[in-house]
Amino acid sequence: MSVDRIATGLIVLLGMFAIFWVVPTQIETVAYGRIVPSTVPTIALWALVAVATIQFFKDKATSSLDVVVCIRAAGIVALIVTAVFLMEMFGFEFVAPFLAIAIMLAIGERRWYWLLFGGVILPLGIWLLVERALDRTLA
Repeated sequence: MSVDRIATGLIVLLGMFAIFWVVPTQIETVAYGRIVPSTVPTIALWALVAVATIQFFKDKATSSLDVVVCIRAAGIVALIVTAVFLMEMFGFEFVAPFLAIAIMLAIGERRWYWLLFGGVILPLGIWLLVERALDRTLA
């Protein structure tokens, strides 16, 4: 069994774990609002499980493990985990722009207008829509 099949098998298992345990235990139900809070995460997880299952059974050539790519991916995961903890202390609207800009810079984006849009306008627009218009918390 190749590394690709093991990785996609783990993604399927972790996705099912998240669907049936993490989402029901970590997302609260509320009596107000039009959309149930678990709708979007559940749809995203089912999509992830579906494409991972297709990838698992798809015939492919073996690939090698690139250590540099793995280290960069681990760095981005560490950045996201740090941002989640900072969001609890300072709030989404203060941490999300810095996280978005850091990720955009990490993947090589250098155009100022994309950094402005993706790093400032988009996170603050999400905050205004979700917290103000939909009356849901993001932190």
